[in-house]
Amino acid sequence: MGTILWQDVETGALDRCTMEARPDGLRLSGIVLTPEHGTPLDVRYLVETGPDGLTRRVELALDGGATRRTLLADGAGSWRWEGGDLLPEVDGALDVDLTVTPATNTLPIRRLARRLATGQAADLQMAWVQFPGLEVLASAQRYQRLAPDRWHFSTGDFHAELLVDPDGLVLDYGGLFRSLAYRRD
Repeated sequence: MGTILWQDVETGALDRCTMEARPDGLRLSGIVLTPEHGTPLDVRYLVETGPDGLTRRVELALDGGATRRTLLADGAGSWRWEGGDLLPEVDGALDVDLTVTPATNTLPIRRLARRLATGQAADLQMAWVQFPGLEVLASAQRYQRLAPDRWHFSTGDFHAELLVDPDGLVLDYGGLFRSLAYRRD
């Protein structure tokens, strides 16, 4: 459906992401090169949803694969690390939000675009993954549809306007991430 190269305006980090629609759900895959906390870090991510658009699997590889973790979700709000215990702190979250990429904002936008009219909003709970430590925290987020291609995103005191393509892929993240190159398939 599309491939995009984003740049983090503040840090210069680069993120190349490909979004594919498949019969069994959506697939976001990418690589981020970032100076996270002053240390060079590469993050490879793969996010897969079910046919309902809800996150089911998140594969993460850091530092060329030196650290690998897989986060699993049942689509009903239950999360766990593969081979590990449940993560009750994020009970109820239906989507993942990876702090190093705007790609994961596409997940709720695609689902909400089918049910929200212009001006309407939805409050969501996210499983928010921090880098480089891979802590998973609960994050209350709000998405308001401003136009077919624009959304207002907020969490806590943070607000941003998101510009998206016709498939919901974020093109501009409130001036914080901007697309340097984009190809729609």
